[in-house]
Amino acid sequence: MRANLILKCFQSRDPKLLTRTFCVFVRPILEYASVTWNPHYKNQITKIEGVQAVQRFFCKRLQGLCHIHIAGRLAQLSLDSLYCRRVKADLLVCYKILHNRVHLNCDDFFSHSCVDCSRGNTMKLAMTHVYSARDSNFFSNRVINIWNALPDSIKSPSVNSFKSKINSLHFVIFELIVVFDCII
Repeated sequence: MRANLILKCFQSRDPKLLTRTFCVFVRPILEYASVTWNPHYKNQITKIEGVQAVQRFFCKRLQGLCHIHIAGRLAQLSLDSLYCRRVKADLLVCYKILHNRVHLNCDDFFSHSCVDCSRGNTMKLAMTHVYSARDSNFFSNRVINIWNALPDSIKSPSVNSFKSKINSLHFVIFELIVVFDCII
């Protein structure tokens, strides 16, 4: 409803203005508590990002973008898919937990890996054994593979610099998502 209201109420048809408005008023609702509730079944992801999904519908109705494929629309508008944004949110929360930026005990969520290998980053996390599909989608289990695959250059002294490095690794994150698609 909000996306429709944006398209109805604004007289301007400038895609940049409308996209910014969408990011301010609609996307926070779509991403609310994504670290806590993250869909992992394909049908759930399709409901959020499928043909009738809000972001896809909104982008298609912007001037000059109706005949472009969704990936091209998102690239032209400098937007990430909601799936990619959920992965970035998971990585950000993982960073905050590991660097004591939130009032959570790191040991309650993660254990550091004792395996020392040359790939990935130096802050590798150990995988825990999961007994059900429900447990495998719990935050501390779903983020481990992607976190371990991040390059060591991702080390950052602050949350903001970590965010900017994650955003600059857009294509790397997308490849990680594809590689670990069955785990996420």
